[in-house]
Amino acid sequence: EGQKRIGEAEKRAASIIDEAKKIASDEAARIIAAARDDAQQQVTRAREELRGQVATLAVKGAEQILKREVNAAAHADLLTQLQTEL
Repeated sequence: EGQKRIGEAEKRAASIIDEAKKIASDEAARIIAAARDDAQQQVTRAREELRGQVATLAVKGAEQILKREVNAAAHADLLTQLQTEL
């Protein structure tokens, strides 16, 4: 009778350990998936921020180029056309 109870206890212990391993494995998978999602969101935010910065720099660069290159006398027709369109 004692041996039988010990055997049952060992089986129950093994079952509890297996269940705990499965729960831990499931939780680890959930944490990894959440971390991947968070990393992807951070990458997306960083890309959007970089796009905004690049657009700002492009506009500033174009503005600097236009300030140097626009000659009112040489580009009078273009400036008149732009004035009309605006």
